[in-house]
Amino acid sequence: MQAMRFDDGATSKIDMIHFALDFGNSRVKCYAQGPQLLGAFAYSTDDWDATLIAIIEEHAQGKEYIIGISSVNPGMDQQFIGALEHEGCTTIRTKTLLAESGTIDFSNISGMGEDRMHGVFGALQVTQSPLITIDCGTAITFNVVNEQGICLGGAIMPGFTTMYSTLSSQTAGLPLLAPQPKSHITGISTQDAIHAGISNAISGAISNYMDAFPDYEFLVLGGDAESIMAIMAGKPQNQLRYVPDCIARGIFAALALKP
Repeated sequence: MQAMRFDDGATSKIDMIHFALDFGNSRVKCYAQGPQLLGAFAYSTDDWDATLIAIIEEHAQGKEYIIGISSVNPGMDQQFIGALEHEGCTTIRTKTLLAESGTIDFSNISGMGEDRMHGVFGALQVTQSPLITIDCGTAITFNVVNEQGICLGGAIMPGFTTMYSTLSSQTAGLPLLAPQPKSHITGISTQDAIHAGISNAISGAISNYMDAFPDYEFLVLGGDAESIMAIMAGKPQNQLRYVPDCIARGIFAALALKP
């Protein structure tokens, strides 16, 4: 097997096993083709990069492989690539491939994160535009693609878990609670009021988008996607679709475009 090399999309490899790595703010998710989630690895864990490499090598079973990367955490993806120095694989930052595909027009958008771009690209593998992805991670992002395939931008707000930690750290008297999705709008204790307030902040934001874009399909993804779906359980859900692996789908679809 050849030495590892970083590839910006200009080289070509055929008949290789594909993996997708989604580097988020606090952890990286690893997928095999499918997509099949092989694991999520927190950066706070000792030797997370070595563990991740071992998982990939075990799944590859000695065959050559190519890794597509989406990252919002350059320090961590570079640490991983550095650890791969003597491994036989190719890595590709697939943002370049999807941007050049012409499937989605990002020309009016500046500074859009790779995760958001891969998420909407992955959404188009399971449905058609117009659509909105709701990526529920450390931040919740709304990402809008109209019927002509033009990305209209979106919105960024604190994520479900982030709201809990921020509320506790920025106040003197409010406790740090384990996140719990709630459908009621009032609480009779401080703890219950926190749960109700955070859930309703999120459901209100989603409802505003659903009202503003009644003909769009909404795809909910990300680490807190199940909690957000639970928050919206009492609301009309004909527009909401739970597709947690949209970013991985976007990475694999971009790899398929490689010449």
